[in-house]
Amino acid sequence: MTDPPSRRPADYEELSVSRALRLLSRGIRLRCPHCGKGRLRETWLKLRFSCPACGLRTDRGEEDFFNGGMMWNIVFCEGVLLIATVAVGIATWPDVPWALLQWGGIALMVLAPFLCYPFSLGFWLANDIWIRPVTEEEMQWHRGSGPGEFRSFRDR
Repeated sequence: MTDPPSRRPADYEELSVSRALRLLSRGIRLRCPHCGKGRLRETWLKLRFSCPACGLRTDRGEEDFFNGGMMWNIVFCEGVLLIATVAVGIATWPDVPWALLQWGGIALMVLAPFLCYPFSLGFWLANDIWIRPVTEEEMQWHRGSGPGEFRSFRDR
């Protein structure tokens, strides 16, 4: 007896942990999360328009796509500040250099967004592909679209 289609393990693979780890590791390494081959970064603060290997656009054709990337940039920067502050506090306990933490924290919050920016965009693209897998129809649109074009179809 075979399982009904809704019970097959392949149906659950799209949101599996192993797939998420694979996609997120590609995104954080600035590789195309979809194919894993193309490099996403053109310069430090600019992603390529599309993956050179598979043609996936880095904005997925939505005007507000990078709002998620900005959110991850905030999360990464705050995480860097937290880790740095705790590490300095533990390493120098009980004579914590509070002035260094204050001024170093300000300097870190100025620099960290620029350091984390490309990683946050790659991570967000990977998250989006994990949650909303790329269809063949969407890939055809990505390969045929140009800069400034956005999809008219919205699924959210």
